[in-house]
Amino acid sequence: MRYLWTTILCLLVPSIAVAQQLPFGISLPPSLNFATSPSPVGSGARAVGKALAFIAVADDATAASHNPGGLAQLERPEVSLVGSYFVRYETQDVFRPDTIVGDQTLQAFDLNYLSAAYPFRLLQRNVFVSVNFQRLFDLQSATDVASRFRSIDGIQRVNSRQRGGLYTISPAVAVQVTPTFSLGAAFNIWPRLFGNGWEQDVFVRGDGRVVSGNRIVPFTSQGQIREEYDFQAFNVTTGFLWNINALFSLGGVIRAPFTADLNHSHRSVITVTLLDGSAPVTAGPLRFTEHLDMRFPIAYGLGASARLSDQLTISLDVSRIHWSDFRLETSRRSEVLLVENGAPSGKGRAVLHGGADDATTVRLGAEYLWVQPKLVVPFRAGVFYDPEPGAGKPDDFYGFSLGSGLAIDQFVLDIAYTFRTGTVQSEATNTGVSQHSILASVIYHF
Repeated sequence: MRYLWTTILCLLVPSIAVAQQLPFGISLPPSLNFATSPSPVGSGARAVGKALAFIAVADDATAASHNPGGLAQLERPEVSLVGSYFVRYETQDVFRPDTIVGDQTLQAFDLNYLSAAYPFRLLQRNVFVSVNFQRLFDLQSATDVASRFRSIDGIQRVNSRQRGGLYTISPAVAVQVTPTFSLGAAFNIWPRLFGNGWEQDVFVRGDGRVVSGNRIVPFTSQGQIREEYDFQAFNVTTGFLWNINALFSLGGVIRAPFTADLNHSHRSVITVTLLDGSAPVTAGPLRFTEHLDMRFPIAYGLGASARLSDQLTISLDVSRIHWSDFRLETSRRSEVLLVENGAPSGKGRAVLHGGADDATTVRLGAEYLWVQPKLVVPFRAGVFYDPEPGAGKPDDFYGFSLGSGLAIDQFVLDIAYTFRTGTVQSEATNTGVSQHSILASVIYHF
């Protein structure tokens, strides 16, 4: 009997030597079970309405996010508030035998952007300063998987829920160097406050049969893993805006790479019960806290815009992010609960260890202003190609945006809708993704 318990627990709670041999499954740490990769979040309803083709436009307070050099265009103090809602549908095409992966619906309402900005003159130059709250990455995911154990006769079910996101508090400044050229920078403070980070809960259930002597004994198992990551970092976003002439403008932005400091907390426990009248055996609970590094890569973009008339502007952005440099440091703890063959639908393991290729995004947008004596109504639209990092080559995602609003007196109200779709490829499934997002903003000019 003691040998039988040792066998079962070694299968369910492997040592690090066994864990390194597992081609599938959850290992928390070192790998997070992202159903998709960290997803960048667009800032501001006006920019989103143009499919975020905003680098060479950048003429509202969200320029601190898209291109800080554009802040120098602002002429009056202003405050802005942006809220966002999204719903994401994931449908699974499972091609690995003896595996079931459930469809998912994810949704959330968040504060997208908050800012206060003020212009002034310094040394005969126009200077603009602002303070901004930006939600930059979404880290939500969910996974429901049922699959066979690889080493014993039985079924294992894994339910994982991940919540969280990354935001910054960003002071920004821009200077109009010449009448046609400006430079700017945003100093992004990623504070360890108000839940900046993510958490994951994984629930594991198993049942099957094992051989004990000359008997076949059924068993059940139940386990739980809880992970919490608190995030802290600093980096700088710099940009320029060049108004070449009355028709064309050119903008550029660089988001500096940085290494974040993570406080990682882990708790796991598993209980195995042989259905022969013997008492259950529990491994854990295991608890520990450690510090890990997470390296974010450089990103940069170039944009061009053409003001075809006082009412019509079109813009094009091309940007690139070096996902191959994205890393989460592997945990130094070995005595962690692994789930054998547990959740093969995610691609987080490859992305978090530099297994993704770099990705290039292309965005095209337009804005038409219907100008009336006491109000202005904008109409915006755009299309984009925005790949996600994957295990190897990026996963292709495409979409479109629509937007409108109302500018009257000192108030500007904007709303934008985005549809985004693509397929996430992993070792067991092709996950079809359809995402709908709505952003609404209000700006007040003093």
